[in-house]
Amino acid sequence: MSIYQNVTHRILDQIRSGVAPWRKSWHSGLPRSLATGREYRGVNILLLATSPFESAYWLTFKQAQRLGGRVRKGEKATSIVFWKWRTEPVETKNGEKPDKQTRPCVPFVFPVFNLEQVDGIERPAEDRPPVAEHRRVVADEMLQVMVRPPMITHSATGQPAYLPSEDRIILPHLSQFQSVDHYYAVLFHELVHATGHASRLDRFRANPLEAWERYSFEELVAEFGAAFLCGFAGIQNEATEDLQAGYIQGWAEALSNDPRMLLRAASAAQRATDYIRGKVEEAPVDAEP
Repeated sequence: MSIYQNVTHRILDQIRSGVAPWRKSWHSGLPRSLATGREYRGVNILLLATSPFESAYWLTFKQAQRLGGRVRKGEKATSIVFWKWRTEPVETKNGEKPDKQTRPCVPFVFPVFNLEQVDGIERPAEDRPPVAEHRRVVADEMLQVMVRPPMITHSATGQPAYLPSEDRIILPHLSQFQSVDHYYAVLFHELVHATGHASRLDRFRANPLEAWERYSFEELVAEFGAAFLCGFAGIQNEATEDLQAGYIQGWAEALSNDPRMLLRAASAAQRATDYIRGKVEEAPVDAEP
């Protein structure tokens, strides 16, 4: 079984049971490496979301030892994906000296452990749920740093939507939502859709899939991206009652037909969230745990 199939099967098992693993409550922010402090990205956020742990910090067996800790006997690792990088020449014109570019090579699966599975390492003070006021401040700040944001209007509508032809997001009023967190989770979903506009990442035109696959793919991108943004802000997004059976069936069918779709959707979602967070330049995928 390839890495793509392995990763897809792990997510599909939960989707088919009616669970969206990316909709966990990120109490302490996005998962990150304890050794490097870097946030995990793309599909690794989804894979780590399938774990039952509340700590945001992860580390390898050897990293735990180097930090003076010890993975408890019997604890099982969670597999993530990382890429080894290679540098290769890029063709240039007029006989100029070839440039070089670095790009990810073949993906590898690597085991990591959550900090809750390790003895002897103190939990960082920031590894705690942010207070509600802080979560909302962070969420609002994202709207300020996004380059060329779409217009956002509120009305007594029952259906949030992004209108590409008008480059506009329509949302119900805040009072119509179950909570402030739910409002931001829905807003993030529509903002990720908006990054596909031609004036931003131009994702819609570049998608060669058939219509139904394109729809499933775009909804996955928006779902993943909203989860990444919720994780960054500490917004809780556990509610799954609005996930219709049709979405679940469509995702399961599309991912079964194309095991690479999940990684592509996660990568597109990461680019979208980087854009919304003001990181217009695309950042590299996970190169090491």
